[in-house]
Amino acid sequence: MDPLSDSVPVPPVPALDGGWALRRLDGPPGRGPHRYAASLGDGPEEVLVRVQRVGRHPLRAAYPRGAHDLAVWLDPPAPDRAAGLLRALPPALFAADPRCRRVVAAPDEDDLRGQRLLEEGGFRRIAEADLPGGPVVLFAVESPDVAGLSTALDDMPH
Repeated sequence: MDPLSDSVPVPPVPALDGGWALRRLDGPPGRGPHRYAASLGDGPEEVLVRVQRVGRHPLRAAYPRGAHDLAVWLDPPAPDRAAGLLRALPPALFAADPRCRRVVAAPDEDDLRGQRLLEEGGFRRIAEADLPGGPVVLFAVESPDVAGLSTALDDMPH
């Protein structure tokens, strides 16, 4: 285990925007992913949302991650109306942990519907990776603080 990730717990998730609500399914925080049931309004339909530090997930070797980066995945992977949930989730996670730089998701390479929903939900395709479970496509949303940083050479300190 990555010692940095061992000392950084998954943050509590506040209320989501867009009419979505989360209900925690886990007991006290543990080493595995945190599980939440997400529902839209008063509807009985729920989507299982899992949140885990990237340092405790196989994605830890897939990109240059930060200690506070979070991996998310849904079950079922591409439920109806998931794009709205995916739009609401990263801002809530960034608010819960201001040190989080990225929220990432990694659908299977052949899960075209899941990839489309991530794009509709504001995630950006950034890479492909081979994980123990097979090839995935890495998607990410960066925090507003990171996304707003200039990467132009003229803006770099010399």
